[in-house]
Amino acid sequence: MQKVLFLFGELNDDDIDWLITAGSISKTPPTTVLIRENEPLENLYLLLEGSVSVSIFVQDVVREIAVLSSGEVFGELSFMDQRLPTASVETLEDCLVLSIPRNKILRRLEEDVGFSARFNRAIATFLASRLRNTVRSLGHDKDFVFNQSITSEEIPDSAIEHYELATTRFDWLLRRVKSQTSAGSFA
Repeated sequence: MQKVLFLFGELNDDDIDWLITAGSISKTPPTTVLIRENEPLENLYLLLEGSVSVSIFVQDVVREIAVLSSGEVFGELSFMDQRLPTASVETLEDCLVLSIPRNKILRRLEEDVGFSARFNRAIATFLASRLRNTVRSLGHDKDFVFNQSITSEEIPDSAIEHYELATTRFDWLLRRVKSQTSAGSFA
């Protein structure tokens, strides 16, 4: 399913109008790199027409991992976790692209609680969909083990304060559950 449908299914007409106004629409020729792996990302992109290649650099070789077509959103993962992109995106043909600057979206998320809820729900929904598809396709590899644990090195600097608070809260919850379990409060 095209990711823009997740987004437009959650956003209202005013939100979509804002995206168009806040962003810029450009006709982009073939072989234009819109996102470069491991380089800062300034925009969230909606592919209105055309197709793009998503590739990663593995063992000194560029490997195409996906082709996205009209109606796709990209750059959302780096937008959400504020980390460098793990893939590059390059146009395969003439494309019509809506680029929405990260700083404008962040400002709107802070100023408009309704937009923030709708936008984040849409992003979460299509990231969950992507993860389900990835797990399903990896399930065909009998030797693959999906590890959901993260190390402290994988936590972005911007999330460390929240991570420490979350860790404290989780420890508190664990202590509370254990004390109530030993007191017989839980069945």
